[in-house]
Amino acid sequence: MKMTGLALAVAWGLGLSGFPAQENGDGASVEADYRVGPGDVLEVEVYDDPDLSGLVTVQHGGEISFPLLGDVEVKGLTEREVRETLTRLLAKDYLVDPQVAVKVKEHRSQWITLVGEVQRPGKYFLSGSKTLLELLTEAGGFTAQASGEVVVSRTVAPEASMDRGGGGNELVRIFLSPDQPPAQQKAALAHRLRSGDIVTATSTQFFYVSGEVKNPGSYPITPGLTVLKAISVAGGLTKFGSKGKVEILRKASESESERIKVDLGDIESGKKVDLPLEAEDIIKVGRRVF
Repeated sequence: MKMTGLALAVAWGLGLSGFPAQENGDGASVEADYRVGPGDVLEVEVYDDPDLSGLVTVQHGGEISFPLLGDVEVKGLTEREVRETLTRLLAKDYLVDPQVAVKVKEHRSQWITLVGEVQRPGKYFLSGSKTLLELLTEAGGFTAQASGEVVVSRTVAPEASMDRGGGGNELVRIFLSPDQPPAQQKAALAHRLRSGDIVTATSTQFFYVSGEVKNPGSYPITPGLTVLKAISVAGGLTKFGSKGKVEILRKASESESERIKVDLGDIESGKKVDLPLEAEDIIKVGRRVF
């Protein structure tokens, strides 16, 4: 019951259900809509004028230093808009019908930070919109310790927040599992990421079952797991197991644990609520007295 499937096919998502790893939907327009910013390196070519052609870096203030023109503001412009700006300025005072081409040579102004249980965590620069699948592919997939839960933390600007208190952080939790239907996998992996996102691939957390169950041991925590479900995951009670002699040892602090008495019979009859499990919980099942 260990999540060995996470380590297969570079952690499922990279060959999932046969759908292509680079499915943008927007096609070439994604990169064409990229808006340049500080740190980006632009390749500018002015036809038949090598002195005006070459590489320029967008400075901290959002401008480039260009021969004849001096500082030209380009922050927030697309490649096409930068080309049109340079063409207009050169045609105004210096050249007759200038032919200008502009391409972003190095994308350095927009990035996503990827941390946690992936093969290659770090900073990933954006050349346009990127999906979770594309990011995981670039990062080599999950490690064997990954839980399948991915948390996307995004800073929300005050004007974009519905909360009167202003902006803040927005958290999106995405769950991936080799047992998911293909359509659900595809939807999860198609989640679009933005510049500034912090993406965390969380580690697998475990609970433990001991005593009178058929398969005692450690098992990964999954969303919605309860005591009754956990006992089922461990194979159910042995013929000696007592439904009324179940307790959970739960860490209350670094040095203390609390004991929670559970009666499986009361849960099954609806008298008691089925208690949700937490990471590192230890379930102990006692023996019946004959």
